[in-house]
Amino acid sequence: AGADTVIFDLEDAVAPPRKAEARRHVAAALRAGGFGVTEAAVRINAPGTAECDADLEAVVESGGRTIMVPKAERVEEITRVVETLQRLERGRAGEPGSKLLLLVESPLGVAQALAIGRCAPGIEALCFGHADFALQLGLPDADPSRGIIYHARCALVLAAKACGLAPIDTVHLAVKDEAGFREDAARGLHLGFEGKLCIHPRQVEIANAVFTPGPAQIEYARRVIAAWEDARASERGVFTLDGKMIDAPLVAVQRRVLERARRAGALPDTSEA
Repeated sequence: AGADTVIFDLEDAVAPPRKAEARRHVAAALRAGGFGVTEAAVRINAPGTAECDADLEAVVESGGRTIMVPKAERVEEITRVVETLQRLERGRAGEPGSKLLLLVESPLGVAQALAIGRCAPGIEALCFGHADFALQLGLPDADPSRGIIYHARCALVLAAKACGLAPIDTVHLAVKDEAGFREDAARGLHLGFEGKLCIHPRQVEIANAVFTPGPAQIEYARRVIAAWEDARASERGVFTLDGKMIDAPLVAVQRRVLERARRAGALPDTSEA
């Protein structure tokens, strides 16, 4: 469906009596491969549960490289996951270690996001899960566009950016509400999120459209960078374009626009301005 990553869920989507069966099926899928350019990830059971270590072992033995850690909220739990992975990966000398996507789903997780984001190697993203967050707070409404959930989304972006990680936005639960999904994805983009969790294939195309810079954005970014190069040649640190002042930080923003376009395949790797 054009997703950057497909996530096999061994946690909430699987009833407890069927955990071992699901683990076998996921391991078989990882061994079979065939994902093309799409990254395959596995959402394991939460750290500290009886299933967590078995999940990690199955993922590593089947060649998995990317792991989503749910209920991420304590440094010691994340470091234990990393230590377990390092032990399991000793037989993969010369190969890259596992990548971790930390799913923050609780008030404690949001409060500790900066600490857990920095606590171990291999962490690539902080993802937000608003449903469990709302449940722990006892909120009557789990609307992520307002109130304390909105505040938590902002806090997660700040923590992720401070750690040099990618912030990934929460799901939109109404799978048939395409307009609502688009609106929520656009809101996340403006908050600073770099992607969005999807729970249905129909959401993927919309998310890609929202988070991938369009032709007008790409053209403007190119114009800014070209004007910046001209300004530097004239030993000017500030210039105007379309009546707006542009300086180095704003140029950096436009460079990131082009980098996002490249990662999404909307811009050749060799082209900038």
